[in-house]
Amino acid sequence: MNQNTADQKRKLLIATIFTFVFMAGYALSSGILGTLMPRIIEYYNLSLSAASTINIAKEGGNTASMIFALLVVDRLDKSRLLLVMGLSFGAALLLFGFAPAFAVLLLIQLVIGFSGGLLDNLCATYVSDLYGERRARFVSILHTLYAVGNMVGPKFASWSYSVGGWTLSFLTSGAALVIAGVLYFLLTKMVGAPATAVGGSESTAARAIPYGQILRSKNLWWLSVVSLAFASTTYLIVWLPTYLDWLNPAVYTTDFCANVMTAFSFGMLISRTGLAALSGKMRTETYAKWSCLFSAILFVAMLMVQQPLFWLGGMFLFGVISGASYTARFVLSCQEFPEYSATASAFTGVFGALGNVLYSAGIGALADAGYYTQAHYSIVAALLIGFLVFTFCYRAPGREKTAG
Repeated sequence: MNQNTADQKRKLLIATIFTFVFMAGYALSSGILGTLMPRIIEYYNLSLSAASTINIAKEGGNTASMIFALLVVDRLDKSRLLLVMGLSFGAALLLFGFAPAFAVLLLIQLVIGFSGGLLDNLCATYVSDLYGERRARFVSILHTLYAVGNMVGPKFASWSYSVGGWTLSFLTSGAALVIAGVLYFLLTKMVGAPATAVGGSESTAARAIPYGQILRSKNLWWLSVVSLAFASTTYLIVWLPTYLDWLNPAVYTTDFCANVMTAFSFGMLISRTGLAALSGKMRTETYAKWSCLFSAILFVAMLMVQQPLFWLGGMFLFGVISGASYTARFVLSCQEFPEYSATASAFTGVFGALGNVLYSAGIGALADAGYYTQAHYSIVAALLIGFLVFTFCYRAPGREKTAG
């Protein structure tokens, strides 16, 4: 019995470590793309509307990945699928760095969107399955690692650009993820995958996924509305360096934008660490509600002041206030249907991907028309919608008759 316990702990440790590594690699790539977007636009000589298709292509792949997760993932071995997606995502990043033409880059972005979207979903839902009732703490720790990767990404991108151009960071991060995937394969081949706290095994294929219950869940629909609203902050994180470069490239240099994004990611790190530490003392939906309100107020202030130091300090505070909101959506989705975590989170994820497409296309078109700053107020409106949903509509299980 003791030997079985020791084996399970060893398997659990290996699975957890590599899930965290894959999440950090996924986050690193996000930080790289946002920082280098102005340089990619220059390299391919793109308008802002054309550049928005980079994100639209990625979100097209991400949407497909959420539909796949919605229909299939909870029927599969998540450990093996995590390995496949980790290798696929790393290989796609390598190809991104070698893209000879913009059309090829867009096709690769579809693959990055699909494999990255599934990787993101799998990391969170696999950890949720592994740790069961302790999911809020461990998913928050996982997303804290995302903050670490996202914090390192901008500075790594800036350094790589100065050394070898914008492609270098994609090539090296892709190679590192491929190596991590190979190591994960070898170790799990040796020791096996751990049993999960939810269901006790990886496969749920023998059980029918309760799509009827999922579709009738008011909470999941409200969380889907919130996911669409939270897509606005995802847009902001990726495109802020491009916006600042549009304002004044002489002031908002690549290095300065990297510092702004690093400050945001450091704030995100604090936010997600705090949510993990307070997971047993503060309800996740309570954090999400007030995060929406205060981050909306702060972003209005940044748009009105428009000063370099205020952007630097403001984005740090924005990270502190809103950095765990994405984690909150995963936690709340998983707790609705814990045995079908991938399906439930993918349901809300489809709306998040749709929101990313809408923001990229809409704000990109307004930017080309000269209304880039004004377009950002749609992000403020989306955050206020999130606040209203958590205040008046969403009710956590067991709290239907009380306020969040």
